Amino acid sequence: MAPRWTPLLFCLPLLCACGKTVHETEPNDHFTKAQKVPLGTSLIIGGLAADKDVDVFSLEPVKPVNLSLFVGGVKGADLVLEVQDKDRRPLKRVDETVSGGDEQVFDVTLEAGAPSYIVLAEKLGKALDRKQTYRMKVRLDSPEGREHEPDDKALQATPLRPGALLRGHYHPARNLLADDTGYFEEDWFSLECSQEGLFSLNADISEVPGIDPVLEVYDANGYKVKEIDDKGVGEPESLRHFGVKAPARFLLRLRSKVPSANAQVAYEILTELVPYLGRTELEPNDQRLDANPLLQDSLEGTLSPAGDADWFKVSVAEDQKTLLKAELSPVPGMDIVLSLRDDIGGELALVDNMGKEQPEVLTGFGLRKGDTYLVVTEKTGKKADPKAAYTLSKTVVPWQAGMEFEPNDSTATVQAMKVGETMDGHIAPRGDADLFEFNVYTPGEVVVEAAGLLNVRLQAALFDQDGKSLGQAGSKKPGEPVSLSKPLQPGTYQVELRAAAASEVNTRDKYTLRIRAR
Repeated sequence: MAPRWTPLLFCLPLLCACGKTVHETEPNDHFTKAQKVPLGTSLIIGGLAADKDVDVFSLEPVKPVNLSLFVGGVKGADLVLEVQDKDRRPLKRVDETVSGGDEQVFDVTLEAGAPSYIVLAEKLGKALDRKQTYRMKVRLDSPEGREHEPDDKALQATPLRPGALLRGHYHPARNLLADDTGYFEEDWFSLECSQEGLFSLNADISEVPGIDPVLEVYDANGYKVKEIDDKGVGEPESLRHFGVKAPARFLLRLRSKVPSANAQVAYEILTELVPYLGRTELEPNDQRLDANPLLQDSLEGTLSPAGDADWFKVSVAEDQKTLLKAELSPVPGMDIVLSLRDDIGGELALVDNMGKEQPEVLTGFGLRKGDTYLVVTEKTGKKADPKAAYTLSKTVVPWQAGMEFEPNDSTATVQAMKVGETMDGHIAPRGDADLFEFNVYTPGEVVVEAAGLLNVRLQAALFDQDGKSLGQAGSKKPGEPVSLSKPLQPGTYQVELRAAAASEVNTRDKYTLRIRAR
């Protein structure tokens, strides 16, 4: 749904509505004396002329309807408006304005075949000037396509139908019937999918002037699994690629970030439930236990809300050495980061080679049998866009002799090679160091040399088996080769390759390292 706001001015349709006008008749200060209002009534005219006067009206619809009310301000009066069910339990109570202000109620769902009650009173119970009258506009609508107040609790959630537009109001600003002292007005919606399968849920909330919306998703057990709060005041919100393993039931909670109301403009909520085809991420995947299996060569995802982390699982079934390459496309306005995690979530590699609106590449990382995780985040943790997608691609190929096998940046993970062999590898990600170990069996001069690498000044260092430095060499300019020779006695040695500066990196090209005897 293209975000938009629809100026549903409440007063205009009521003023234009064709219906009966009913004049209040006393006594009607108790539900037993409630004045019955015909269903075709559009206007009630009355007064609160005595101390502690209360006017009670009853409506008895023949089918479920949504009731909306508007009471025009009366000079010197602080009006309180309430709707009650057949058992006189309050459904909605509003007291948004001070003396002389208007009060409004939207979309309170009334049961069929039983009376519901409208109660109007002056907040302090004081009598009004007998010459002053209130004018209460009444509107009855079909509940179809509208929220069903009261829907301030999960148990009262309004059902959502995927593909169908539903309208509601951020009104009132305070829920006077709330159980807690926060008095937050909120709207709950339920979404059920009975068809078996895996689905992707999208939801769009239109913008409403003066409102900063927050959308939350809860599972059937009442556990909050996602919160969307990407935009600001007067802007829309969107949920994308939320995974639903059906049959399932979810709850959506919509509220204003701070107590605010807009009686003139309705919000619109549109949901979409589509079969999952494996081409996009499925939220929630914010932790290792919820990681999406990365079965395809690539998929799309979004970073939303701010601070979102998307986890993807790469599994190797065979007990053999393999190499993983992963590429992450850029996202407008963001500096994205890719990290590689082990089977319990420990960081193996952090790929942050490029800057804002630049891609990231993980090169040739070694995998063995089991699960490894790729995690996509935004560097600052403060930016999000549910409509701007990244593409995460992965390639897994068998390792072959002569290929670097990351991690190999410490003595614990040093990679073995032989004198006379060559090794191809990458100086990536930033700060990468590659350590190789070889044995010398006959005394003589050994030459360590590496072909030049674009954008990198290669540095080579030689160590004995105790870690003592035996020499080092470096290229003066990026792209130049590096060579180091040393007479060696029989023993075990290590050679380290790295860039002269941590900022120097090349994810595209490979170096070739050769160790030879001379």
